[in-house]
Amino acid sequence: MPTGKYEHERRVFLNPAPGTWEPLKSINRVLLSFGFIPAVWFLLSVTIGGWLVPGYSSTAQQASELTLIGGAPRIAVDLAAIGVGIFLVIFAVGLWRASGKPIAFGALAWILFGLSMASNGIWIMGSPMHGAYGLGLIVMVAPALSMVEISGIAEDDTTYWITGIVSFIGIFYFWLNTLGYDPVHYRGLTQRIYASLTLLWPAWAAYRLLYGNRPRG
Repeated sequence: MPTGKYEHERRVFLNPAPGTWEPLKSINRVLLSFGFIPAVWFLLSVTIGGWLVPGYSSTAQQASELTLIGGAPRIAVDLAAIGVGIFLVIFAVGLWRASGKPIAFGALAWILFGLSMASNGIWIMGSPMHGAYGLGLIVMVAPALSMVEISGIAEDDTTYWITGIVSFIGIFYFWLNTLGYDPVHYRGLTQRIYASLTLLWPAWAAYRLLYGNRPRG
């Protein structure tokens, strides 16, 4: 349990006194609000990038393949990755502050995943720095770590199920790619489904922390 000033900050964020203005609460609300952006930003940007390439199939081809083409399609997918990375890092800072802990491993995991995503937009597919040497795999534990750290979402049944589903899908998608079972004609579709579900977790967590406080049970 948080102690000292961290417990105070957590209480201020989750249960501000009625009729009072709290700078910490306002800052955290802004930071956490960035959790709503990544999923929409990613899907919109990579969709636009795909539209700019004749014959490109969003069902069969992954978004990263657009980085090999150059021009406007590459710019679109690079902006998708860099934008998602930046938004996730900002969201994670708010998550860290909301946890009231000196070290929040869930928030740290989201920060590392955000940096990994940003690297996808800086280095092209095929470079070892594309994905920062697999650093993005940490996202498989980020939702679960975040859930146990923050009381504002830990007591919610829906968050429990969403967190479990997102975590298992992440492991399953990694298994598909590691063993080569990801169907070749649907790699774009499976990537987009996986990315959408993964990036919707921050949106749900932001919603629960900002607008909901329903205890489990």
